[in-house]
Amino acid sequence: MITLALAIAATLALSDTPETAPRSLLEQSQALRAETRELAGAGDWEGAAQRNAAALELQPGHYGLLVNAVILSTNDGDLDGALDALEALSVAGFGIDLATAPELAEALEAHDTERLSGLRARMAENREPAGQAERYLTAPLRDALVETFAVDIDAERLYLGTVADASIYSVRLDDPQNPERLAGPGDGLGSVFGMALDARNRILYAATGRLAQSASDVPDNYETALVAFDLVTGDIARRLTHERAGHFSDVLASDGVIYASDSEAGRIYRLDSPDGELELYAEDPRMSSLQGLALSQGALWVIDYATGLWRIDPVSREASLVPLLEGSLIGFDGLATDSYGELYGIRNGVQPHGLFHISLEPWGRGARVSAVLTGHPDFSEPTGVRVSDGRLFILANAQWALFPADGSAPAEERRDPVILYMPVP
Repeated sequence: MITLALAIAATLALSDTPETAPRSLLEQSQALRAETRELAGAGDWEGAAQRNAAALELQPGHYGLLVNAVILSTNDGDLDGALDALEALSVAGFGIDLATAPELAEALEAHDTERLSGLRARMAENREPAGQAERYLTAPLRDALVETFAVDIDAERLYLGTVADASIYSVRLDDPQNPERLAGPGDGLGSVFGMALDARNRILYAATGRLAQSASDVPDNYETALVAFDLVTGDIARRLTHERAGHFSDVLASDGVIYASDSEAGRIYRLDSPDGELELYAEDPRMSSLQGLALSQGALWVIDYATGLWRIDPVSREASLVPLLEGSLIGFDGLATDSYGELYGIRNGVQPHGLFHISLEPWGRGARVSAVLTGHPDFSEPTGVRVSDGRLFILANAQWALFPADGSAPAEERRDPVILYMPVP
């Protein structure tokens, strides 16, 4: 028997500890993963494979679970099942180097040479870089932990939102080496996790909160808030909160209407006007880590880092998880749409990370994911994408790993934030 160690990584920085009463899809998957490890430890490969498959239904396209399927089939002596699992891995857009598992490679080669050859080719193709992009600008803010940005084409500048020094910076295209700090903790700002420009009202909205990496002058009891920065007066005009909010994570502005996602509470909020109040727009206990938002096909779409893409019905406001037809939607962060309603997302939870096109079937009946930009030399945890002036702008290197939560020195030297751009395909 070929015995391989069960993969337990690729958890996307989320705990695997099962909850007493799982509610979200992630919590249910975590409980199933715990059962998978227990059964595999007892040598019950068939039972472990069943639990792993059930977890994969809850988190389709999850790299770690797909790898587990290969390992569990192999340990059970099911080489056809191992090839099927490798095919599912390749369809999801991933690949593994079989040179790291020579016994498995030798057994699969003897079992079905032709099929293995085709799978090797496809997995190798998945690992190849895709697309081309150029630097738009870089700014001397390497210690700021730039997590988000907004594009202001009319003013020929970008706005950068930071976590480590909890600030908003304005960066002029003709003078990127001299960013102007618009607001910081002294103005009541927390760490900035998402931003959107309301061009109609000239207001920059920022989703703010506090983490261990936040600036020391952000109060420990800082309440997550949607901050409205008035670009005309240069002041923070409003600081909006919601009694049920957990942690605002990203913002979308569309024709003066603002949407904000909540990464902790599985909720989306809406602000109908600059002088209105944040109202609950949609919620679903199955959601676990909501990030980017986009409008397309008359509906609101939100990406969940742990489970994939959700569609919010414009009438009932009910959420439905979009079936995955090809690729993977796990580990996605930023989300944007072009003028034709095509969706683009940023993946940073698993390699290859980068920019991906999300092709939607009508009414959210399915989604296909394909690489637009991967393997770029400036990539070091891309986190955001914006569409403006017929171009895609990408925040290439947030570098969270170089900002340890305990405040210790980074393992390597940090780099200045880089914004890339490329034409919309």
